[in-house]
Amino acid sequence: MNKIILLLITFCLFSKSFADIRSYVWTYEYKTVERGKAEVESYFTLSTPNIRNIEGTMSSEHQIELEVGMTERFDFSIYHILNQDPGEGLKYKGFKLRGRYKIGVKGRYFLDPLLYLEYKGKSDFSKHGIEFKLILAKDIERFNISLNPIFEFEKEKNWKFDPEYAIGTSYEFVKLLRAGFEIKGSEYGHYIGPVITHGEENLWVTLGSAFKIGNIKGGKPEFQIRMLLGVGF
Repeated sequence: MNKIILLLITFCLFSKSFADIRSYVWTYEYKTVERGKAEVESYFTLSTPNIRNIEGTMSSEHQIELEVGMTERFDFSIYHILNQDPGEGLKYKGFKLRGRYKIGVKGRYFLDPLLYLEYKGKSDFSKHGIEFKLILAKDIERFNISLNPIFEFEKEKNWKFDPEYAIGTSYEFVKLLRAGFEIKGSEYGHYIGPVITHGEENLWVTLGSAFKIGNIKGGKPEFQIRMLLGVGF
């Protein structure tokens, strides 16, 4: 982990950045990485099934992502995912491959549309998942709203369909600071939480949380907190 942090700092200090700065931790905006540029992102997520007693119940997930801008509208990413349950060691969980494609140019439609397609699987190919997002976003001066209807298909023995959603609103107070709220959910439950972003294209960090609304089903977490760190080069 220390080597990864050192690598991110080196990219920040010695390269001009074109990072895909994120205003949210669960919701995607109308953004892709510039053609010929790249970005490293680190996702760190803490989750607990019991918000009243988080001690000894928190699990953590680490994702390292490399994004590459292939054209002016399309970028491609690969993720590696590690998980650590309470009292256990860090384990390799799987990988993801993702593509994003902008439709049209910004401002052409009432909401700017972007297509998101992701494949996720385990290293032994015992489990597969396909996730499609329709990303709809709008910038009104310093205010942003982003809507993500999500269609997820997972297969371990049989294919299963899980519709989800994520919605984010944020406001840029100054150049280096943006804050807002996110809502996300599925048939298993719904969540809301604040989000804050600090930094600019050469280096940025976003911190967000998800508090349960009502009851949660299927052993899903009652509370989550996620931090993203991005460096472009």
